Amino acid sequence: MHDDHTMDPEGTAPEGTEEPVVGDLVIDEARKRMGVVTGRVGGRLQIRPPAGGTEWDCGPEFARPARADEIVRVNVAAVSAKYQGRRA
Repeated sequence: MHDDHTMDPEGTAPEGTEEPVVGDLVIDEARKRMGVVTGRVGGRLQIRPPAGGTEWDCGPEFARPARADEIVRVNVAAVSAKYQGRRA
C-alpha cells in the first residue's frame, strides 16, 4: 500500500508508492466501507467485506489502507457476531 492516497489521472500510483494488492484490507473512502481487495478489473479494485458478502468495485483513488484501530473494530464485531449467532 502507499502512504500518499492520491492517484494520478490515469489511476496509477505515484512513483515510489504501491497500489493495493489482492489480500490488502482497505477502506473505500467513497462508500465509507472496509473490505479485502480480491482483484482488479478494468483499473478498478474488486473489494469484498472482511466477513464475506457481495463484492463491489472501487476506484483505486478512493482506497486507502485500513488503520490498526479500524481492523481491531472489525475483528471485535466479528467475534461478537459469532457469539451472538449472527454474521458481522
